[in-house]
Amino acid sequence: MDQLFYGFDTAVYTFVWQLQNSATIGLADVCQHLGDTTAYIIYLVISLILCFPKRTRKYGVAMVVAFLVAFLLVNVLIKPGVGRLRPYITLQDTPFWETYQAHWVNAGSHLEDDLSFPSGHTSLNFATFTALVAVLIKEKKNWAWVLLMLIPVIVGFTRIIRCVHYPSDVLAGMIIGIVAGLIGYLLVEKVLPKAFPKAFPTTSGNVPQHSS
Repeated sequence: MDQLFYGFDTAVYTFVWQLQNSATIGLADVCQHLGDTTAYIIYLVISLILCFPKRTRKYGVAMVVAFLVAFLLVNVLIKPGVGRLRPYITLQDTPFWETYQAHWVNAGSHLEDDLSFPSGHTSLNFATFTALVAVLIKEKKNWAWVLLMLIPVIVGFTRIIRCVHYPSDVLAGMIIGIVAGLIGYLLVEKVLPKAFPKAFPTTSGNVPQHSS
């Protein structure tokens, strides 16, 4: 995998690192906390709380499902299955090492204790916010989606700035997260309303049901 994506990864690194400065490194240090264990718990708790009121249930269930799908795909299946090591380990024997090392040291020489592919930070945030935004758009609440989707984009960007992931790790995390988010959305919009119509009423913009 390192050889397969070497050209892509080094090209994206070279482009993104033009934006590496004290401000983006500081942002990366903040975004680091949007994918750690505390963030997992906070996202999950908020999603579970939203599951209880009927008016927010679709948001909560979609987010919980997206979260669980992304977590299982990334942490249980793909990361152990692929076994890709972090770039500060595998790039040492390549011509790109000196360039990478300079930017990695500039970003703080951070070490992380799990495997690299795909990016868990990126997948978690894309999954959660894709599910939320998809339901918001379906409910005709289009006002927030641009701002909300900036969050996972920034998280993915800062994982590259911080030099702890290959760009291909981040791209894979983004794709997995979007797919997981859409699974959560489709479940609450297409499956659960048919199975549990009282718990998951149809969107207000649809044709109203006949009352008895």
